[in-house]
Amino acid sequence: MPSRRRFAAALFVLAMLLAPGAFAGPAGPAIGDAPPVTLLGKDRAGQAVDLAQLRGKVVVVTFWASWCGYCLKELPQLDALQQHAGERLLRVVAVNVKDDNDDYRAMMRQMKDYGIAMVRDRNGEIADAWGITAYPNLWIIDTQGRIAAHHRGYAEDALEGIVDDINRALRATSPAGNAAPAGS
Repeated sequence: MPSRRRFAAALFVLAMLLAPGAFAGPAGPAIGDAPPVTLLGKDRAGQAVDLAQLRGKVVVVTFWASWCGYCLKELPQLDALQQHAGERLLRVVAVNVKDDNDDYRAMMRQMKDYGIAMVRDRNGEIADAWGITAYPNLWIIDTQGRIAAHHRGYAEDALEGIVDDINRALRATSPAGNAAPAGS
């Protein structure tokens, strides 16, 4: 009898481990939701980056880590997009997640000329609140402070879709529906 109970318990544990979503973290916000956390951290100048203060602009928030090769391909493209669009209508915020101090400092030296806001989520609490389970993980927030689009992962042609989503968010909230495009 005791061996049958142990076998049944082991089967139950195995079934729970294999069940879809058994280890799924928070799903993250849905399109149209408010961001789960608005305070994203402090930028390199020590200023708080709070989505509530960026309302009125389209905000791109990307979560990244130094070990993520695709993140390191995405960040220069987002910086070029920020440089092209300027800060009047668009703000790109790159949230570094859980890099140790040495890796983070090395990355900040490499990206010292970037115009995007660089913030740090040292312990991963912000990423956890957003439901981040893969990198890069990019969210577009419209001018009203709602999630307008979400892109997970990276592909060489991903920037075109991101720009399309940014422009859609700009058009949706501009009075005449004709805000200046973000560019490509």
